[in-house]
Amino acid sequence: MSSVARRYYERGRQALDVGDLESAQEALRAALELQPAFGNARVAYAVALAKANDAPRGAAVLRAGLPRASSPVSAAAMYATLGDVLTMGGDFFGAEEAFQEAAKTPGFEARVASGLARVYSRLGRFRDMAEQLKRAAAASAAGGSRGAR
Repeated sequence: MSSVARRYYERGRQALDVGDLESAQEALRAALELQPAFGNARVAYAVALAKANDAPRGAAVLRAGLPRASSPVSAAAMYATLGDVLTMGGDFFGAEEAFQEAAKTPGFEARVASGLARVYSRLGRFRDMAEQLKRAAAASAAGGSRGAR
């Protein structure tokens, strides 16, 4: 991993944390240009784009990174974030598919269930939403989720 890419990533994460979306996008894009397989930078860049109301571009960034994922966990994190980004952009069926892909990797149970609950709420599927909220609570209590949001 390039130390320069890591510094751009850290700068981008800090900007994202304080809501400076333009600076975050700039720094995270630079990190990805230097290190295209840098999964954390890709996820953060997609989130920055989605928060700036560019969910389609954020989704494209994640989809482009999936073949480059360094591990099943990295791919699952991208799929879960893709679900979040698609939910933000209003593509609830695409989000549901992305969360279901993330669910194939152990450790994402709470994140997937909470994401699906948001999707089902938006679709008016309130029974399914309630079931997913129960799953999210159970998974969180059991300590079974990476990157829960």
